[in-house]
Amino acid sequence: MKIVRGETAGVRFVSAQAVYKPGTLEVVEAPKDLVGWFQHHPYLKTDKPKPARVGEGKGKQFDVVVEDLPRDYYGACGSDCVDIFRSSGAGWIALKEGDMGHVIVLEDVNGETVTIGIASMASDFDEFAPEAQKVIDSVRWSDS
Repeated sequence: MKIVRGETAGVRFVSAQAVYKPGTLEVVEAPKDLVGWFQHHPYLKTDKPKPARVGEGKGKQFDVVVEDLPRDYYGACGSDCVDIFRSSGAGWIALKEGDMGHVIVLEDVNGETVTIGIASMASDFDEFAPEAQKVIDSVRWSDS
């Protein structure tokens, strides 16, 4: 998931090796249970995970929004967004206040956990999500 100032929507595929420790700029090893990490994050609100399938990959999917940021909060992405992943080549990945996200966590795609994020301004999400879903539906995993 990539939300950068000036962008309004995005789809991101990540094999997250590291996450931001909530409320800090500290990057730690990604937990084995990424779905649980999202659900228990103090500044993210998720709905109940449902089964998901992308190509041959199986996992869980859920919606997510930023909620309850402290007044003095500041992350690598600024004061109005939550740092989520640190990814080589992609820098940081975050979700901004006022945005809506949909996350799919696939447990075993060729031995890797893959997280797919769809995000846009909440007001545009219902229009953007079907277009993003077309991209996700076109995914075919290979061994390379």
